Amino acid sequence: MKELITFFLIITSLSLIAQKKFEVDGHIEGMPVYMANNQSDLSAIGIPSDQIMTYTELNNRINLRWYPINELCFEAGIRNNFTFGNMLYQTNKVLDGAYNNLLVYDDGYVNLTKAWSESNNGVFYTNIDRLFATIELGKFNAKIGRQRINWGVNMVWQPNDIFNTFNYLNFNYPERPGSDAVRVQYYTGYTSTLDMAYKIDHRKRSSYAARYVFNQWNYDWQLMGGVMNQEYYVAGLGWAGSLKGAGFTGEASYYSPMISDTSFKETLIATVSFNYTFQKGLFLHGSVLYNSNGTTGKAGRGFFSMMDNISALDYTISKAQVFAQVSYPLTPLIKIDMSGIINPFDGSFYLGPSVDLSLTEDVSLYLIAQTFFGESGSEYGDFGQMYFARISWAFSN
Repeated sequence: MKELITFFLIITSLSLIAQKKFEVDGHIEGMPVYMANNQSDLSAIGIPSDQIMTYTELNNRINLRWYPINELCFEAGIRNNFTFGNMLYQTNKVLDGAYNNLLVYDDGYVNLTKAWSESNNGVFYTNIDRLFATIELGKFNAKIGRQRINWGVNMVWQPNDIFNTFNYLNFNYPERPGSDAVRVQYYTGYTSTLDMAYKIDHRKRSSYAARYVFNQWNYDWQLMGGVMNQEYYVAGLGWAGSLKGAGFTGEASYYSPMISDTSFKETLIATVSFNYTFQKGLFLHGSVLYNSNGTTGKAGRGFFSMMDNISALDYTISKAQVFAQVSYPLTPLIKIDMSGIINPFDGSFYLGPSVDLSLTEDVSLYLIAQTFFGESGSEYGDFGQMYFARISWAFSN
């Protein structure tokens, strides 16, 4: 961590010499959270199931970009977080600091997360989730360091993304985690690209793959293949285009185990999505997910699965999921949204109504409820109800 701080001081000093080649932006946010976990499985770990809990997140993000020459760029993204409240106290007390450990977990080969202060009541920590160099030489592009590699096409579930799969329910981290990786791209034509990447995680497991992107029949296609976490061979297909005016995207990946263990199974993960925007801004979006190894029974996994770093194999343990969303800009400054996910087999479901308000050019207020319904032991039946109010100020140089 000392070496990284020194690195940023050097970069900042160099930027004073070339102001026009240095960019800074980011945000400061505060978000209180109210949780009514009357059906939560937290009772299984000793926290009363009817307990009403709250916590607060205060966070700051700084993005730095430095262009010493036209062909080279250095980028860094730094997150400072202070999370505290009754939710943390209750969970840390019962599980000996497990909530704090989950917040400061760093999946990278190099640990770029530092907890400056922590107790059962909360934790203050810094995480560097971007730290990479980009080289541009004509049709050749290379990125080296902690970066985000996103090969997904769909907006909710992305079976093709073996490097940086994201959890849709973790809405308060739009930048998403990065990976310690090397990525190389070569533009083979006007609409075609060959993409190769290698990633290593904190357990020294490697993931590597190649992807070819091209355009045919007015659709963007991608073919990919490689290895995920030295556990699975992966082959995937994705597309994006339009069908009678509606956006039509899809992905499918086949995972074949490299390990002789019954817990590793051949699996097909596939998703298809449609979206349509009407003339006045009404947006409709629907998606279906299929998991060949999924269950048709109850698919409960526990409360902390909402916070986990997941892989494309972990979207659900159900055979299928259905997603739907509708959003509408009431005014240029107010947008309302309703999204939902249902498990058609155990009948449990999630509803997420939200309102996004632009208070000024740089300040926004976001209100969202994450509400879960279903029988105990079902996929969404044990999470209770959560309500968030986030105010954010964005800045740039």
